Amino acid sequence: QRVLLLRLKGKIHETNLTYEDFPTSKYMGPLQYTIWKSLFQDIHPVPAALTLDPGTAHHRLILSDDCTIVAYGNLHPQPLQDSPRRFDVEVSVLGAEAFGAGVHYWEVVVSEKTQWMIGLAHEAVTRKGSIQIQPSRGFYCIVMHDGNQYSACTEPWTRLNVKGKLEKVGVFLDYDKGLLIFYNADDMSWLYTFRERFPGKLCSYFSPGQSHANGKNVQPLRINTVRI
Repeated sequence: QRVLLLRLKGKIHETNLTYEDFPTSKYMGPLQYTIWKSLFQDIHPVPAALTLDPGTAHHRLILSDDCTIVAYGNLHPQPLQDSPRRFDVEVSVLGAEAFGAGVHYWEVVVSEKTQWMIGLAHEAVTRKGSIQIQPSRGFYCIVMHDGNQYSACTEPWTRLNVKGKLEKVGVFLDYDKGLLIFYNADDMSWLYTFRERFPGKLCSYFSPGQSHANGKNVQPLRINTVRI
């Protein structure tokens, strides 16, 4: 055994590879969250610290009292005071926390929905009128559309290879390295990576999409936030 170790010693070298060097779905990550899930898989919901900002919510959106759940309301719009901070065409809402440094991770439950868009937005993005959700406009998102299709909101959109239907999406931000990575939160398999030089502080972004009278897409988006 000692001889074998000596022979191997000359062939093994150290590596500085990190999670961003493995951008394909066959790699699991980030490791600390995979371990967290294996240890605490019976804790539901995940302790929530990320919250929605009611002052940015489109008037058709209904937020839970603790500002962790958002749904599209088919009834009359809420009599909310308009301001430059509030989306008036896109049925969207931003998170209350702005990230300008560090590593952050949260999860969004998307079960049973047929349309949604989640990700991050620069805190100074325009909120008025029809908006192009793309990096050049300060948005870094993925979308579910047409009932069972998934794409990254790049220019043009990038179709994602998703097997089955996503139930929960993990969002991993390493601000200092300019990385935003989306995962299937059930098994921590990779979905998409944005590599950007972020222009300033970022807020989480949520759009549950419009619901319909036939009952489609009425389910809300719900935040589950992990802290380690």
